[in-house]
Amino acid sequence: MRLSWLPAILSLAAAGMPAAHAEPLHRYQVEVSDSLDRMRVRACFEGAAPSALQAETSGARAFLKQVELPGGAPARLPDGERIPLEGVADDSCIEYRVQLDPVRGGAQSGGPESRWVGRDLLTSIGDWLWRPPADAGELELSFKLPEGVNVSTPWRPVPGAGGTRAYRLGPTPNWAGIVAFGRFTERHITVGNANLHVAMLDGPPPQQQASIERWIAEAARNVATLRGRFPVDSVQVIVAPTPRGTGPVPWAYVSRGGGPAVHFFINPTHPPKAFERDWSATHEMSHLFLPYVVARDVWLTEGLPTYLQNTLMARGGAIDEREAWKRMIVGFQRAAKVGTGMSLARASERVGVGGLYQRVYWAGAALMLEADLRLREQSGGSQSLDTALDAITQCCLGQDRRWSAAELTEQLDRATGSTVFSDIVRDRLDDGEFPDFQAVLVRAGVTVVNGEVVLDPAAPWAAQRESLMRRSED
Repeated sequence: MRLSWLPAILSLAAAGMPAAHAEPLHRYQVEVSDSLDRMRVRACFEGAAPSALQAETSGARAFLKQVELPGGAPARLPDGERIPLEGVADDSCIEYRVQLDPVRGGAQSGGPESRWVGRDLLTSIGDWLWRPPADAGELELSFKLPEGVNVSTPWRPVPGAGGTRAYRLGPTPNWAGIVAFGRFTERHITVGNANLHVAMLDGPPPQQQASIERWIAEAARNVATLRGRFPVDSVQVIVAPTPRGTGPVPWAYVSRGGGPAVHFFINPTHPPKAFERDWSATHEMSHLFLPYVVARDVWLTEGLPTYLQNTLMARGGAIDEREAWKRMIVGFQRAAKVGTGMSLARASERVGVGGLYQRVYWAGAALMLEADLRLREQSGGSQSLDTALDAITQCCLGQDRRWSAAELTEQLDRATGSTVFSDIVRDRLDDGEFPDFQAVLVRAGVTVVNGEVVLDPAAPWAAQRESLMRRSED
């Protein structure tokens, strides 16, 4: 919207008339204590102070310990999720103090929250950041850290800030995000167009750090085999050890607050080869091909990465083609036995109940497989899930809003000039039967004989099947 006004503004300037005033830039400095769990935040406002500061999460009030108005006068602590600023003079500053209460014992379940990881600290941004409303101007935030302490954030650094840890915060909605403090060294991995900013918490030994870094880079390269580009150009990556769970990556998630981020909680006792063959990193990074999708449409947000984790690992060479098909077949067969008779739409609404997540994830993956093969057949290979997702990354990732599966289905069809996605969703979403993956596999020429995957070169969709596992080109 603002760019459309640019020619008029330039014309006014050329004629000697004043241009419109830029949005106010409010500056925050966050001073972190030696213990890492206490913060003093100085918020300075350019021009008129906002009417209030808003909490990022509903629990933030419990951590807010003091608010000082201009001149140091104490303010009454708010009862809810707003610090009222009526009467605060223009171009003035306030301070507030926060005492976090991070959980201990490592990562077990759930999403972003403030927790200790050894001596390092993960903080939910919403636990300590009280910010102006989105329409009150832009926000620049800098950190004052104890000696030897580093910070990992999902925000983009301010260009030319030098040694100052300053970040410009865009108008991202109230979405969960993480900032980490600790004595780690942030590592930077470049994969094609993307920069991955990696923080490894709780000080793994150098040899293990190098192994983890290779694992993350390889997973990012798997993902970048789709159209030759990683879906975003900058992503925060946090790696933390956990003694709980099974497999090399017991738990991982993506967050969007402040910018795209992927957080892995790993069992460091597993050897490097186990990480290389594990699907978790490719799965989580594949989430970034989609914008933020509403919770009720989890069949899409998890079905797409569940499908891509197999095809993209095969393209990248982490597993071979037959192993990718075997993993998909096992997933489909197992999930078809869960929640029998329940439609995918209904299972998505109850995804956290009784293992229904398996039905939701793998039924969604089955829909993506069928759509991908049908698109390749109908278009003679010119369209695919790859081209559809490439269009989504161009049109929709930068929009700070929640999307529904129906809206994204429309975008996917528009991008491919087809009705493949909407046809499949209409026919399958409310059906009480698990998607008929067997019929799709037969047409693609994929069977299992004595426990081994056999690929039929004469099958109707043999060419389309082969293209699924090939690296796509721009």
